[in-house]
Amino acid sequence: MSYAYPAEKFAAARQALTLSSTQGEPQAVVSAFHECRAGLHRMNRSKLDENARSWIYSLECFMDTEGLSVPAGESAWTVKATSLSSEQKLEIAQLVDDLANWFKSQTS
Repeated sequence: MSYAYPAEKFAAARQALTLSSTQGEPQAVVSAFHECRAGLHRMNRSKLDENARSWIYSLECFMDTEGLSVPAGESAWTVKATSLSSEQKLEIAQLVDDLANWFKSQTS
């Protein structure tokens, strides 16, 4: 399987998180979540090593919006991103970075 597309998407997610000061932290997290979702779309995870699967599971737990109360006109991820602590945002950034590096290493 080619990991070029996930590598590209996770690099974009990492960049979105590093640009959080220009677009605001919640919007940066939402942008990163969109990139991550695109990078993971239709991926056969059984082909990934245990570390990558573990990072993806942890990231998807952060991305999960099940049971979240979302006001009309808001996106679930915006509500979620606004509710994240600084520690959680740092953990998300680390997971995105780990996955970006892992996918990139698989493309060479």
